[in-house]
Amino acid sequence: MDGHDHPTPAPTRMWFSLLRRLGRGISGRRIAVRDTAATVVAMHGKPDLRGWSFGRARDVQVVLRDVTAPELEARELVVECDTLVVGPTITATGVRVTATMTPEALAAYGDQDEPGPRVDVVDGEFRSPWCPGIELVLRPEVVGDDLRFTPTAVITPLGRWSSWGILPSGSAPSPDLPGGLRITEITTADDAVVVRSTIDRWSASPADRPRLRELLAATTDDPQVPAV
Repeated sequence: MDGHDHPTPAPTRMWFSLLRRLGRGISGRRIAVRDTAATVVAMHGKPDLRGWSFGRARDVQVVLRDVTAPELEARELVVECDTLVVGPTITATGVRVTATMTPEALAAYGDQDEPGPRVDVVDGEFRSPWCPGIELVLRPEVVGDDLRFTPTAVITPLGRWSSWGILPSGSAPSPDLPGGLRITEITTADDAVVVRSTIDRWSASPADRPRLRELLAATTDDPQVPAV
């Protein structure tokens, strides 16, 4: 840079104006476009003035609830990224996604040709039927490209017993999440599954752009949003 103050280019100003409006005006709103709907809880980001050619933001966080889309159903979805670049397309780096969903919604990403054992969330822990009247309490781990389920307790009509590490662990392929996301951790919250995933870099595909444009227009009540 030459040390002088540069005015932010017009397309960039439009995007940051849009982002500010998004953050202030749509909290609590239900937005629906085509086959996608969600309730906006929060939206935050900081402008990154190092990018003069495109609109850039850093430390972006978007929190949505009751998300329904062809590729995802979640009670809550938190999307964070280190940088967001808006230009001819939309690109995010350092993306982290935390999805709170039902066990059934997560199971939909599994291999339907080789269904695994049923796993429920009861009292904030994973349980799987072992035999009639007996359940296993499972601790999930992400190991490479697989999920490992280690039995930690046995629940019978007579009570709960530690497995003492004598029951073998089971494994299953990690579900294929949309957008190339990789699962990093699975935990529970009450009766839901919390899935944390990441991807180093994500870019909106040409097929995504019309829906992104319509979503942005819906959140601002302004059809004249910048094209993506």
